[in-house]
Amino acid sequence: MTRILTAFCFIFVFLTAIPAMAQEMLRTIFGLDVSGSSTFLVDQTSADAAGAFVENYISVLKPPHTLTMTSVGDAGLARRTIDIRATVTQNRASSAKKLAPQFGGYFRALPGLVDAGKIAPQNTTSLIAFFQSLEPVCAAGNTTVVVFSDSLESSAAVDGRALAAGKIGLPKPEGAFLKGCHVKLLGVGQVKSALDGDGIAARLIPQWRTYLTEAGANPVTIIGSGFSF
Repeated sequence: MTRILTAFCFIFVFLTAIPAMAQEMLRTIFGLDVSGSSTFLVDQTSADAAGAFVENYISVLKPPHTLTMTSVGDAGLARRTIDIRATVTQNRASSAKKLAPQFGGYFRALPGLVDAGKIAPQNTTSLIAFFQSLEPVCAAGNTTVVVFSDSLESSAAVDGRALAAGKIGLPKPEGAFLKGCHVKLLGVGQVKSALDGDGIAARLIPQWRTYLTEAGANPVTIIGSGFSF
C-alpha cells in the first residue's frame, strides 16, 4: 500500500509540474546599434540581412515567448530611440508567423527611417553599459540577447578611436552579470567607414568573446564577416 501511495504521489507531482514547464516564459532581446558608425542605419544590404535574420528567428519560436527590440547607443537615456515589445502567443494576431515579418520589416526599414529623420544616429556605442543593464533579466534565465552592432565600443568606458586602432583593448567585465543569457553579437567590425577592411573585426571578435564569456554569457555566438548572417 505504501508503495502504491508513493507512486501515486510521484505521478501527481509530475503531472502538476507539466503545465508550469509547458508555460515557462522564454525571452529574446534584440539590441540595435544606433551609433553613427552602424551600417544597419545607412546600408540597405546590411539592414535587409538583419531583417531576414530576425524574421527567420522569430518565425520558429514557440509560445509563450516575449520579444523586445531596443536601441543601443548613448548610455543612460531615459527614453530609448527604439523600444518595441510583443509576446508570441497561440493567438493568430500575435503568432510567431504574424510577428516575424513585422519585426523583420522594421529592421529593413531602418535606412528609410534615418533618411526621413525619424531616427537620429547617436554619438556613442555603449555596449558595455547595455550588457550590464541586462543583469536582472539574465538572472531570471531563459533569455537570448541578439545584438546587431559593429561592436566598436566608444563610450565613457572605452576610447573608441584607440580601440579601433588596436592601441587598447576592452576592459575586464565587472562580475558575471550575463549569467543566464545566451548572447549573439552580429556584425562585429562592420563599421560604416571601413567595412572590416582594416582588420577591426579580427581584433574585436576575440576580445568580445572573452569579455562576454567572462561576464557569464553561455553560449556566446559572434559573427563579424559580411552581412549574410
